[in-house]
Amino acid sequence: MNVPAGSPAALPRHVLWLVCLIASIGFAFDTYELLMLPLVAGPAIAEILQVPPSNPLVTQWVGNLLWITALCGGVFGLLGGWLTDRLGRKTVLAGSIFLYSFSPVLAAFSTSLPWFLVFRCATFVGVCVEFVAAITWLAELFPDKRAREKALGWTQAFASVGGIMVTGVNAWTLAHAADLPAIPVPEPFNAHANWRYTLISGLIPAIPIALMLPFVPESPSWRERRRNGTLTRPSFGELFSPALRRTTLVTAALSACAYGVAFGALQLTPTRIAPGLSDLAEQRKALKPLQDEAKALNEGLNAVMPAYRGAVEATPGLAEVAGQRARLRVTMRATRRLVESAEPGARTALVEKLAGMTNDLARLDAELARVTEGKAEARKAVVDREKAMGQIAANRDKQEGPDTVIKARGNAVQLRQELGGLAGRVALALLVVAAVSRGTLLRLFQVPGIVVLPFTYLFLFQNHPDWFGWGVAVAGFLTVAQFSYFGEYLPKVFPLHLRGTGGSFATNVGGRMLGTSAAYLTANVLAPMFTGTTFEQVAKAAAITGGAAMVVGVGLSFLLPEPKAGGMEGH
Repeated sequence: MNVPAGSPAALPRHVLWLVCLIASIGFAFDTYELLMLPLVAGPAIAEILQVPPSNPLVTQWVGNLLWITALCGGVFGLLGGWLTDRLGRKTVLAGSIFLYSFSPVLAAFSTSLPWFLVFRCATFVGVCVEFVAAITWLAELFPDKRAREKALGWTQAFASVGGIMVTGVNAWTLAHAADLPAIPVPEPFNAHANWRYTLISGLIPAIPIALMLPFVPESPSWRERRRNGTLTRPSFGELFSPALRRTTLVTAALSACAYGVAFGALQLTPTRIAPGLSDLAEQRKALKPLQDEAKALNEGLNAVMPAYRGAVEATPGLAEVAGQRARLRVTMRATRRLVESAEPGARTALVEKLAGMTNDLARLDAELARVTEGKAEARKAVVDREKAMGQIAANRDKQEGPDTVIKARGNAVQLRQELGGLAGRVALALLVVAAVSRGTLLRLFQVPGIVVLPFTYLFLFQNHPDWFGWGVAVAGFLTVAQFSYFGEYLPKVFPLHLRGTGGSFATNVGGRMLGTSAAYLTANVLAPMFTGTTFEQVAKAAAITGGAAMVVGVGLSFLLPEPKAGGMEGH
């Protein structure tokens, strides 16, 4: 980092590198903590509600969780921006990182849906606050324009690494959950549930950051004004004063456009669009009757659940026995499948293991009889639930072959999108030092998107499924680069005492509160207007939402104020 020795906030080179390392970890785990939710929400809610992942209640609550967390993140993130200007960049940065590091750990120990929701909302709040605090702090520690642009551009590139990291960690916990230390949760919950270990991994960033933060400074310009008593109190109202109104509204609207593309098209692609690719038609055909059967079976399970819950509440010890029986049956079913495919040498050991489990089940049968003695209806409620769960599991086993192929395609598309986003952040980091206007720089990513989004979701989706993933990668490149753009741009256009507040308004109100609603617009408003399969409907709607957001963004970019000479008003 080339920082002039005579700059107002000249810091030793090793301190500047430490600052960049902290920022890189923070940005990487922003994405890590956010993308945890799609990975853990389904299995977590299924276990907490004690229903299979395919149950409609799980789908309903996953949707509720997504919008509730985004809403909380936007509202409290705006407050966090104000606190960044009021209490200091480093202070709020540290608090937000610790919030999003420890709240997933608390969520990992959740045994009720309200508490799980509270802790996931806390994680989103931490992420929303951290981003604005980090870019403000980072920008003010690098008074040299070129060094500042490099620091902001390259550290934000690590945000895309977070998505790849969390995918790998989740896969690892899925493979090794049974061998990891048991998590102290009561029956009937699974002490080795992989989603709990994935959430606990969210603690990782708190450790190095706690060790490094004491060795890096607060923003010199903010600290100096605070010491001299010349730091103006931040005000939300000032964002809409004649001097700042245009900046506030345009940056918020542009942020909404970028998030609109991400949530109205890209985030829906792996699960709501990619499964409809034409070369997956055979797998979809095989799944259709099984999914219809699963729907009927889940309705049967829902019918017996009230009696089961009533029995558990009224019968001491029944929840523990029922939980042990349920987990043992799952393990026995998995072992039987291994026996069928095992080599002769390994089969003998598996058969012996299965025999031991059969003895354990007989013991639990006796325990169930003891606990429910004189309560025939309670015993029947447990048995009826086990029967329904067994039928659903058998149906799930039949779905596994074609479903695995479809999910693998969705994962492959998701990976290409993440890699495209990483490339976009790197490209932005390289271009941001070029001597071009900030409006022109933004349009370099928006204008191609007007063509790429409709081309990918209309033409490639329908006619070239093998190229569709690459189209999504380019769309990710053009969209995610805009997130880094705003991280570099926002600190330059708001005065020092409003940098956190203004940046938070643009990112959280414009992006996370308004922009994320594009997912609802695509899936629930536009998609039903079209004919075809559900996947085709969503793809057409995504083309319209994504393309329209890019068009609106291009128009707004001409209203974007250029930063003042020197780039950082308020130094």
